[in-house]
Amino acid sequence: MTTEFELIEHSKVQDIHVFLIEMHYRSTHLHMDIEVVYLLSGSLNIVTNNKKISLEKGDFLVLNSCQLHELHSKNSALLLIFQFSPKIFEAFFPQINEVYFDTTPIALENSETGKRLLENILLASQAYFKEEEYFSLLCHGFSSIIMFDLIKLVPHKQIKEENKNQLLLKLERIKRISDYISKNYQEKLLLSDIAKKEALSFTYLSHFFHENFGVTFQEYLNLLRCEKAKYLLIHTENTLLTICGLCGFSDLRYLNSSFKRFYGVSPKTFRKQQQNCENQVDTLKQDVTNKQCIFSKNQSLKKISQLLTL
Repeated sequence: MTTEFELIEHSKVQDIHVFLIEMHYRSTHLHMDIEVVYLLSGSLNIVTNNKKISLEKGDFLVLNSCQLHELHSKNSALLLIFQFSPKIFEAFFPQINEVYFDTTPIALENSETGKRLLENILLASQAYFKEEEYFSLLCHGFSSIIMFDLIKLVPHKQIKEENKNQLLLKLERIKRISDYISKNYQEKLLLSDIAKKEALSFTYLSHFFHENFGVTFQEYLNLLRCEKAKYLLIHTENTLLTICGLCGFSDLRYLNSSFKRFYGVSPKTFRKQQQNCENQVDTLKQDVTNKQCIFSKNQSLKKISQLLTL
């Protein structure tokens, strides 16, 4: 089994990412964010913690930070995904790093708390896609209310003693490594430097990295740099040479080859596609392994608005 450590973009709102997606298959992966899954239509199977969980229309599920999961649907499933980093709550709710939610489907319509939770998720999503003035503040406010309702509604446990310590140490190491790379990706980075910082042998860290991130250190670093380059291509008019330097690539050839390997097109072609198809469904990340279709901002906003009027 290949495990992918997914890099979640928080380019629109710090530590929050929302998207509407038509899902056929998503390979095994994990990420640092807590993920709320709401099934709008169809059926979905999620494989996690060595078991298969079936979701039907209207079901809701929480996936924990760094929880391996694989998603597949026999036909297709329409999902609203709300992802947020635990970092949002650490200042005023430090226990967040000890909370582990049960991965159990819940029908939100069956309780007042569930109905309120669903409404707040939809309102937060609407604010996210509308992008009106101060919308990031609104999204963060809703996130705290959503977390409060999750604690009330979803069975969870606190990871205790040796199991907690072992898991938290592992997650803390993953987080330290991920944060260090995120802060220093523009510079020359070597795995041997991180090994020294973690007081680990190069060989051990190399195995640890591949086991927990699902890719080699260099592949992860190149993907992060390409994600940053993609953002700059969309949101700035910087030249490719400038973007190359800002993202830590040693030269344009390296940027071009890495970008094309991850996204199937060159940076120049990608920028042109974005300019010509601003409101189209994002199919850039689709490949033969992951069969999924992320809806555009306008399409997502239309669907969320329809749900709020029901």
